[in-house]
Amino acid sequence: MRKIFISYDKADEAFAIQLATELRDSGANAWIDVMDADPGRNWSRSIERALADAHMLLVILSPAALACAHVNVEWQAYLEARRPVIPVLAARCDPPGPLRTRRPVDFTRNHSRAFHDLVARLLEYGTRIRRIDPVIWTLAEDVQDFRDEQAATEPPSTSTPSEDDHSGGESGTSELSDPLDLVENGIRRMVKGLRDILRSGDQ
Repeated sequence: MRKIFISYDKADEAFAIQLATELRDSGANAWIDVMDADPGRNWSRSIERALADAHMLLVILSPAALACAHVNVEWQAYLEARRPVIPVLAARCDPPGPLRTRRPVDFTRNHSRAFHDLVARLLEYGTRIRRIDPVIWTLAEDVQDFRDEQAATEPPSTSTPSEDDHSGGESGTSELSDPLDLVENGIRRMVKGLRDILRSGDQ
């Protein structure tokens, strides 16, 4: 499985650990020194070994990271080796040109949306992600919440079906014509399709 090396400054350690944990929960092989490096004398050597073995690098950017020597050395070395580098904005800053042109993923506004974008980028590079994107589940929950609110505010219908009304059957047009039904059914089909693709990829 492709290994992802996470490069960060000590000031962004909490964010880096959270991101590494979320990526691992999603099935990605994320490597971060504070969780994976060998202790003691082997600390530096294990970092060097992980840098050499990883297939891509996530560089977490912030004002502190831009001023950090080892962070700059790591992403520059990956660019020189023509390995993928994905910049991740943990705090507002002005990335250098080589990183700015690589479409930084902005976590400074909406964390869930940014993680969705990051997963999409990883999939572009062929990284295997097993868990369904949480944004899809959020959309489904929003649709259901809206339906529940509408049902609570609308008065119950007192009309009785006529002989020509075929909506009582399973193929009734009233359900199919409901835009919310179409949205919810579309999300369910999307989730099922993604789940089938990801399961087949794990076999």
